[in-house]
Amino acid sequence: MSLPDPSTFIAEGASAAVYRLDGGRVLKLFHEGVDAGIIAREHATAQAIQATGLPVPRVFGRAEAGGRQGIIYSEIEGPNLLHHIVRHPHRIGWAMGAMAALQRAIHAHDLPELRSRKAILAEDIEMAPIGDRLRAAAIDRLDQLIEGERLSHGDLHPANLIVSGDGLAVIDWSKAARSAPAADVVRSEMLMRFGPGQSAGRLEGKLRDATTAYYVGRYRKLAGMEPDALNAWRGLVGLAWLRHRLPGRDAAFAAYLADALARAGLPPLDA
Repeated sequence: MSLPDPSTFIAEGASAAVYRLDGGRVLKLFHEGVDAGIIAREHATAQAIQATGLPVPRVFGRAEAGGRQGIIYSEIEGPNLLHHIVRHPHRIGWAMGAMAALQRAIHAHDLPELRSRKAILAEDIEMAPIGDRLRAAAIDRLDQLIEGERLSHGDLHPANLIVSGDGLAVIDWSKAARSAPAADVVRSEMLMRFGPGQSAGRLEGKLRDATTAYYVGRYRKLAGMEPDALNAWRGLVGLAWLRHRLPGRDAAFAAYLADALARAGLPPLDA
């Protein structure tokens, strides 16, 4: 097919742009230079996740446009959960509870054929800007943790949840993997508290912290998860994030990571 009309553009990320097609479909068109293996893996992963019955976009198949590779999905209409919260701030409690419940439903599925979250974290920690002593200790600790085969999204936050007429739906499964649920929860916690696209205001930071704490509390209650399960993964997920992390509440994140490393009995960041 030819390149999409620019007027059909919906959104763009680091690896792809999304365009609206006819028939309730969208084209996720990957940028030039994205490895073909990454695209093939996302397509296969999307098919496996669709088979679980979770509220996700239907995958129709792969496509090529203007020499670039793409995947065709169904379009889920509605605002993302972040925009919904901005427009309806009184529903923030419902939003966090619904997000926690959907994440719990995601973790209820075993998908052993997916790539390993531990392997992804290990690669990122190896490349992170940290000291050799901390790196060795972190990799050793990661090897000791039990991963399991539960489905994890890897990038679950309100902007990747769509408020549709049928409830919440989950988009952008490019970082999906098999994982311990706690690793997925702390990843969401970090994205919501310290992700980019926010002002440096103290009030916004406090609001993000409080909202995220409510979400984590709701998930823990639904899953019967103890704090130690989260503490085991926080420092490791935080170290891995250093490889790709964009600026956002840097001082607050540094304090969070220092505390997470101390709670896990790992060396400090400068070790």
